[in-house]
Amino acid sequence: MVNPELPSENSENKIQCLECKKWFSNITYHVKTHKLTAKEYSIRYPGSKLISDEYLDKQRQAMLSRYQADDNADYRKRTGHRTFGFIGNKELANLLQRDYRSAKICLKNELWKPSIILYGSIIEAILIEKHPESKDFNDAVEISYKSKDISDKEYHKIHIIRDLRNLVHLHKELSEGEEINDYWAKTFSEICESIIKRFGK
Repeated sequence: MVNPELPSENSENKIQCLECKKWFSNITYHVKTHKLTAKEYSIRYPGSKLISDEYLDKQRQAMLSRYQADDNADYRKRTGHRTFGFIGNKELANLLQRDYRSAKICLKNELWKPSIILYGSIIEAILIEKHPESKDFNDAVEISYKSKDISDKEYHKIHIIRDLRNLVHLHKELSEGEEINDYWAKTFSEICESIIKRFGK
């Protein structure tokens, strides 16, 4: 008899549903069988994952491959070129498009921490690319503010983004006690969308 608490063959990169002890690559929709939303599951089991790192990586690679395919020029024109057409470095534009799509998926599925990290890195990359004379993210933010590329309100919120992105390190999250919630994920999304729209004009 198979022990459900042990992952099946070749599933070392899967995650375990802590309700039924079964193993999956993605339990975002599975938790509904336990009458739980993804948010409720995350609250019940703090720190637990809903999607395995391998699954997320495969999704990102699949989206990037689709975007870069030789026979997919129309798709590129409708997505990356439209969204990040203001980015001169086309390789960076491809990476931005990949992470932008991933960030939207995470936000839709209430995966607040990866949303924060992805949107934060997108904002950082855009501002540094916009101001190549900047030495780092903080410098790019200061230059963008003085150039009126970002608003006063965005300027102050981006400083929080800079700090919250570091919560990718779990020990830092533990030591600083920052709350990962929908407010910051949605705030980062709104700032990112605003910057893309403004620079894309």
